[in-house]
Amino acid sequence: MTVGQHSVFQLGIIGVGNTLAGDDGAGNTVVSMLKVKYAERTDVFLHNLETDPLELWDVLPSAKRFIFVDAVAGKPAGRLVAVRKIGMRRAWAPSLHNMDLPTVIKQLYLLREEDEPEWNIWGVTIDIPDHLQDGLSIEVSEAVEKLVEILSDRIESEDYSVEAPAVFEQFENT
Repeated sequence: MTVGQHSVFQLGIIGVGNTLAGDDGAGNTVVSMLKVKYAERTDVFLHNLETDPLELWDVLPSAKRFIFVDAVAGKPAGRLVAVRKIGMRRAWAPSLHNMDLPTVIKQLYLLREEDEPEWNIWGVTIDIPDHLQDGLSIEVSEAVEKLVEILSDRIESEDYSVEAPAVFEQFENT
């Protein structure tokens, strides 16, 4: 199946965040690491969404289902969490992508007059950054490594489901 001249992938894994804000770039780091391993795959679309959430207008037709990987404000830092599709607080408020991701997705699909695909948000909890910095904290870096391993297992087994595995906690905004 194709959209325009592009293939429609079985699964899109989209990193969301800002690498200039340290741990807020956890989702982008996960996807960048996956790109190194799986750049040649034709069934999985790997993309980083770094600034403008409305870029999703061009991204959403690319896959049948999506896992959005994002940093979320929560304690302690470094937990893997499944994020409900409502009520998510941005981890870094000054971020250019501070719009609520679930709302953006729902609104874009309404504009497209299409049904939403299956999607979910997999998060890594972080302390809210208070300044710009490069790199991840030790706790978040360890969580990113685990997340890359989990997603690698999914990709290699061709498991295109979007539900987070049981090792993820249900996110509560604390």
